[in-house]
Amino acid sequence: MASKRRKPKRNFKFKTAKGIEYEVVWRKPDRRYKAVGLCSDPKDDSPRVQISPHLGKQNELNTSIHEFAHAFFWDKSETEVAKFANALSRFLYTECGWRKIEK
Repeated sequence: MASKRRKPKRNFKFKTAKGIEYEVVWRKPDRRYKAVGLCSDPKDDSPRVQISPHLGKQNELNTSIHEFAHAFFWDKSETEVAKFANALSRFLYTECGWRKIEK
């Protein structure tokens, strides 16, 4: 059975509280990072958040929250960001019933 190809997602831009503009790119990060999401340094010329387009709904929610948290709170540790993202995504997905609607 052939795999279902997803329609490419449109890139999204946002600004942090410090006014730094990030672009969200739906692309799996380079394999050397062994990650499904990645947030670049806010000091980069064009800061980006990369999110793999091949994630399940709950994992995509968690990864999005995780990488946005890095963008807004760059000085926080990976452990702190992961705990925040895990708690918030679990609350939104389990308690609030948030689900992605395919367009």
